[in-house]
Formats: sequence, structure tokens, C-alpha cells
Amino acid sequence: MFFLEKIVIRTAKKEDIKKIMDIEHDSFSKNVFESESVILNRLLVFPDGFLVLEYGNEIFGYISSELWEYSKKIDEKMFDLDHDITSLHKNSGNELYISSIGVLKKYRGKGYGKLLFLELIEQITKKYLLKSMILTVSVNWAAAINLYEKNGFKEVFRIKEFFEDENNSDGIVMRKYL
Repeated sequence: MFFLEKIVIRTAKKEDIKKIMDIEHDSFSKNVFESESVILNRLLVFPDGFLVLEYGNEIFGYISSELWEYSKKIDEKMFDLDHDITSLHKNSGNELYISSIGVLKKYRGKGYGKLLFLELIEQITKKYLLKSMILTVSVNWAAAINLYEKNGFKEVFRIKEFFEDENNSDGIVMRKYL
């Protein structure tokens, strides 16, 4: 793994939104990336759960999340792209929903996504009492699935044709109990 020296992982700021959107557009197809207003709302509603990866003046990765109330019964509508964070997020929630992670293409394959993912989990589990963590991932994103499985996430179920990409790919909902 190659890491840039002096990289910083920090809480995102409102002023970072344009750079975050550049990463969003570089990371996902046009039918999968989320709107600027949704991402900005995530940043403003739950800043603890929104981190960026920075080197010099360049932001080249981000991760966002929400706190949900744990429920054994999972409604697949909860994972809808472009959903409003305020509909599910509760500061007292006990399940971390990792809503999005992106790294600019030129920095992929070097472990930066993993670095962001692990840092978010470390920060949130120190500050909040969590029972579990949950996320959704495309069946086509093998590297992401591998990262999640290596960190204790297990498949719960699949959402048929969840991603509006070129294949209408299924989404895998994965959960990890703490």
C-alpha cells in the first residue's frame, strides 16, 4: 500500500461541498451519484459522520454516514438514493448507516478508502453507543465488498436492481454487530 505523506482526515466543512461533489461524480455513474443538496444536508445534520481525506489543498476522498435506530426488520426504502437524512437520522441512534464513500479515480487501489472507512468507524464508536453498522453496496463493487467482509460485515439481503447503473445492479445490504 502506498500512502501520501501528510494526508489529513478531518470533518468535512460546508466549503468543501464542490470538491466532495467532484469526488461523487468521479466515483459513481450519473444515475447513482447523489445530489449536492442531499450531500450538503448530510454534512450539516451529522458532521461527526462526514469525513474528508485531504492532501495539501486537494480533497480526494470522503465518507458520509447517519445514525439510525436499530431494527431487526429492515425496510429497503431506507436505503433509497437521495433520501433526506432527517427522515431517519437520530443523534441518539444506535446503528451507524454508512451512506457513501468515494475516492478520486487516480487515488484508488492504494488503501485510501479503507483508511477513511476505518477512521470513521473508530471515531463514531468512541463517541456513540452503537449496536451495529449497516451499509449497501453494489454486487459489482468487489473491492468494497471485500473490505466490508474483512471488517466483519455480513450480507443480510439483496435489493433487486437497486443501482440505476448500466446493469441495474442489485444492492447488497450488509450489517455488522458490535
